[in-house]
Amino acid sequence: MLDFKITSVSDVVYDKINMPSYSTLEDIPEVPSAIYQRRVEKFTTILKQQGIDMALIYGDREHFQNFEYFFGIDIWFEEAIGIIHNDGRCFALLGNECYPLKSLMKINAIVYLCPVLSLPGQPQDEGISVIEGLKKSGLKKGNIIGCVGWKHFPNSDIFDTPEYILQDMRTIIGTSGKIINITKSLSGPGIGLRNYIEPEQAALFEYSSCVISDGMLDVFHNVKPDMRELDIAAYLNPKGLPLSCFTNVSSGYRTKTGLVSPSSKKIGLGEPITLCWAMRGALSCRSAFVAHDSKDLPLADRDYMDSLVKPYFATAVTWLENMRIGMSGEELYNLVSTIFPKEAYGWTLNPGHFLSMEEWINSPVFEGSKYVFESGNALQLDIIPNYRGHLTCNIEDGILLADESYRKKLEEEYPKMWRRILQRKKFLKEELGIKIRDEVLPLYDTQGILNPYLLNKGYAMKKRSN
Repeated sequence: MLDFKITSVSDVVYDKINMPSYSTLEDIPEVPSAIYQRRVEKFTTILKQQGIDMALIYGDREHFQNFEYFFGIDIWFEEAIGIIHNDGRCFALLGNECYPLKSLMKINAIVYLCPVLSLPGQPQDEGISVIEGLKKSGLKKGNIIGCVGWKHFPNSDIFDTPEYILQDMRTIIGTSGKIINITKSLSGPGIGLRNYIEPEQAALFEYSSCVISDGMLDVFHNVKPDMRELDIAAYLNPKGLPLSCFTNVSSGYRTKTGLVSPSSKKIGLGEPITLCWAMRGALSCRSAFVAHDSKDLPLADRDYMDSLVKPYFATAVTWLENMRIGMSGEELYNLVSTIFPKEAYGWTLNPGHFLSMEEWINSPVFEGSKYVFESGNALQLDIIPNYRGHLTCNIEDGILLADESYRKKLEEEYPKMWRRILQRKKFLKEELGIKIRDEVLPLYDTQGILNPYLLNKGYAMKKRSN
């Protein structure tokens, strides 16, 4: 049983801080081909252990991540099929517009043009059918095939891979073959290969985190009444890089709907606002009031600071200061449940989850979870209360767990990234009073910043100094 350090409501205060500086970024880090090949090797070991001949990996616009994890290309608006044999041979079926991307693949793979994977109505007269592509990729009668989709189902004979692909697979392997859902081997909590973020991948994710958090800083500095939500969203600039979820800027009554995109609505004094945006490997979210202090709020919300913000922030500090390698999902769940009970504060989702190319790959944080956090895990602090009709309170950013050897590799191979991490640790400790463990690496320049009154510039919640 871990010995926890609890931050109470009396330990936190709203005070002036020195805001962090913007990150200076240069070239986008690139994940080398050797990392992708190593992933294939790890996966083929799993296939052999499970007695599986090959894996079929399905991807589409929203669910491309498992495919990209091995092949290293984005499939844009098409579908794609990847096939990895347990001896390491790799094949891919691509649509019309993604077929030229074969030259950018990170691993050696034989690629076939399969036009049915393209957008509807496009030419189908070149290339081959799915069933032909599967046969050319080595599928045959009697094969045991591991199928990788997106969802985690209770049984291995349930699939979210499209039926037209499953039908062709069944036709080829016959009654002597078998299809098994092995999605959890890639993205399942605690066991999935993709729960481990290599240092090379972490460097790319940290780049995204800098862009994300610096956009948030722009909003903190510039938001004011009578701005349109669209004007606020203009500060959340991904520089042309792909997002991992729709950008959310909502104010007033629109904050109650949750997932909405920015509109032309003007933000009024004393109105709530929710800000959330994400790129691949990074997401940041904040909820606050466009106000100077509680006097600007509606009467029903004037206890917002004492009734919700302080207990929420104390919980967030406790989350950050107790996070460590070796902690179980159950221990984190119970810790949050004890000091910030869901029955009282109305949170329903997991109070923390893993992040990867998608903003939520899975969560090992639930009641009874025995999954243990390991070096290379990227976690989001994601506790979303629903308390007595108030605007919610949110301080969602992410951290990376890294043991000594992992940290050494980052320091040696990504020195600028490492200096940014150390600067964030210093900011958390000296400005916000939050002392995190050596293995907890903050990836966002806005880490820990919670200002419930966005017009009170340069102020935030902090932990009192001892």
